[in-house]
Amino acid sequence: MAIVFVNYRVHEQPGYAALLHRELADRFGTDAVFLAAQSIRPGDDYVREIFDNLRDCEIVLAVIGDEWTTARPSETFDWVRHELATAFAHGIRVVPVLVEDAELPAETELPDDIAALAHCQYVRLRHYSVDADLAQLVDRLTDLTQALADRRTGDAIADGQPIVFAPTHAPQRRLAVIPGDIRRVRSVDMWVNSENTDLRMARVTEFSTSAVIRYWGAERDESGRVLHDVIAAELAAWSGPVAPGTVVVTGAGALAQTNNVRHILHVAAVQGEPGAGFQPVRDIGWCVTNTLVQATALARADPGSRSLLFPLLGTGMAGAPLRPTARTMLRAILDFLVQEPDTPLHLIAILAYTERERSVLRQVLRELPVAAVTE
Repeated sequence: MAIVFVNYRVHEQPGYAALLHRELADRFGTDAVFLAAQSIRPGDDYVREIFDNLRDCEIVLAVIGDEWTTARPSETFDWVRHELATAFAHGIRVVPVLVEDAELPAETELPDDIAALAHCQYVRLRHYSVDADLAQLVDRLTDLTQALADRRTGDAIADGQPIVFAPTHAPQRRLAVIPGDIRRVRSVDMWVNSENTDLRMARVTEFSTSAVIRYWGAERDESGRVLHDVIAAELAAWSGPVAPGTVVVTGAGALAQTNNVRHILHVAAVQGEPGAGFQPVRDIGWCVTNTLVQATALARADPGSRSLLFPLLGTGMAGAPLRPTARTMLRAILDFLVQEPDTPLHLIAILAYTERERSVLRQVLRELPVAAVTE
């Protein structure tokens, strides 16, 4: 059973909940942290899985955004409240995780069975200091329970040199795994944004590739406040919803100056499902192929665009499984290079934000027809 249970509202801050799950799974192992959207297998009794893991865990992380107390008419059963009430009733430590500038609810705003939440010491996650905030959270959780201290596997992946491969059928082209935070990538001309089929970028206060691109591509004042939402405004000119796999190109906004990015390719790789939040589309390989076709057209029209960076599509808040997604994406890239050996794209890279992502990508690449160029 899990040691840490992540409690969150599906309609609010699912990106931060997925981030917490990913971060803690990398530090302590996937079985140490429970997130319903990630941890329940097909065919499992989800009610039993949720409450068995909840009653046996040591810490509940309650992810709270600025709309946490706002009820949705469609919610006939408040899972968040019931999970927290169960935790308090069983004497389990509850740690509120306040997202951005959210405030801890007052006792008068809470039902009696979770009123104790108002007196729990909280931690905070903000998008502009998320790395430091996550590191501090990991340290605090490790101090709270020996079970986590015994399992800690190390810190998040540090930024470093890409791991480069040459495809067997296109030896002049390069495949790379770039480790670390996308905000520090400055050597790739075009970035791919995993977007939803409504083409609505994530709020800048969330943590996802979409939110990072939106915020760092915007014009901001000295305090970091957004003055002109450049990329989101350009994308809004396209009316959704669109078909899965659709690719829309925008400019890079401020990322052109800070990160040398020339184009953002927004691919519809996730879709919202009522009551379930965002889910990956069925054919991630099609998303990759369409993106490569569009990137090739851009590269032919713009000699300065020769490299492309993918995130692992749908593996964040949409919860796509890591290894199958990595394999599908890499096979789609290799198939494209067989079909388009003269593509002007010299480098196609995939971002590995965590050590686990890098390890999985390396394993999958070694199973495919590629040759390592450098380690």
